[in-house]
Amino acid sequence: MPFPWLHPVIPEDYRKTFGRKAEAMYLTELEERAALLYRLRYDRSYAVARLRANVRWDFELHRVPKLVDRVEAIVDAVYARGGRAGGPPEP
Repeated sequence: MPFPWLHPVIPEDYRKTFGRKAEAMYLTELEERAALLYRLRYDRSYAVARLRANVRWDFELHRVPKLVDRVEAIVDAVYARGGRAGGPPEP
């Protein structure tokens, strides 16, 4: 094996947690996008359609993740709390 970097050694604990970390990252991104659409005064149905289209586009070359099924609940939660997502906690 003349080029060892062509065959990376990935620790097993990283392999196990990567899927959960990636899903958490995508959920946070969806919440932030939904909050942005809320602040831009788009209605709920447009936000749901837009976020579903974004997820499908992001994964058009791969299998669409099950996150697309959770978009409506994410938008409902963000719109119910007034479009705040991420950032520092409020006092």
